[in-house]
Amino acid sequence: MLTRTEGIVLKTQKYGEADLIVTYITPDRGIISAFAKSPRKTKSRFGSSLEPLTHAKISLWGKEQSLPKLTQSDIIHSFQKIREDYNDFIHVSKLSEILLSLTPSDSPNKKLFSFFLNILQFISSSEQESKEPLHLISRIRLLAVIGYAPRMSGCGRCGNNSIDFFPDAGTTLCRKCSRPSAGASKPFIRLNNQIIQFYKHSIEWPVNRSNRLKPHEDTLTALSAVLDRHLQYILARNLRSSEFHANTGK
Repeated sequence: MLTRTEGIVLKTQKYGEADLIVTYITPDRGIISAFAKSPRKTKSRFGSSLEPLTHAKISLWGKEQSLPKLTQSDIIHSFQKIREDYNDFIHVSKLSEILLSLTPSDSPNKKLFSFFLNILQFISSSEQESKEPLHLISRIRLLAVIGYAPRMSGCGRCGNNSIDFFPDAGTTLCRKCSRPSAGASKPFIRLNNQIIQFYKHSIEWPVNRSNRLKPHEDTLTALSAVLDRHLQYILARNLRSSEFHANTGK
């Protein structure tokens, strides 16, 4: 059976001497993988259309339940500018890894596909001198879209004011609701008003208005660390892209 759709390449995996397994996010089939025959043998346009983040029209042959063969791939947008910028590529790789880790395969989600495509377009076209706020906002909004965003607006159990975030609960908790066991190590991260307000605006404001937010560098660093701890608990591991970034020292 021949299927035509569009997809954004999230990752590729070498298979044999010249073949690839390509994983896409698509609007009508969700996250899928396909077998690409011999794209590594020549520097053809077909091979270049399989680069990470490339948005392309694709044709697949095979049953939905099995690994289909990729028979055609025509580039719509390569997003080469993102791949050529180390900082942009590392941060977008985090988004791809979150999608692959927390989104079910073969589960159509047009809203999620559109969101990810819009993020790539906005990052690629952004002329901001520093994109750190944009990258952090993108990660927050992605977690919100897929239903894994942490709660930082009051105690997640009773609603009372709280600035103590508990990664194992995914929310801030007041002293009464948290009740840590006697002698236990400090299980929470203490936030401040700047972190909470920036997070609130990141959730509520459209991404294309993110350039209006001017958070302090300390706020970005602290909130990014909170999200890393949140994801570490959910995934039971660190994001590989975060570890790579830390090890390169850039």
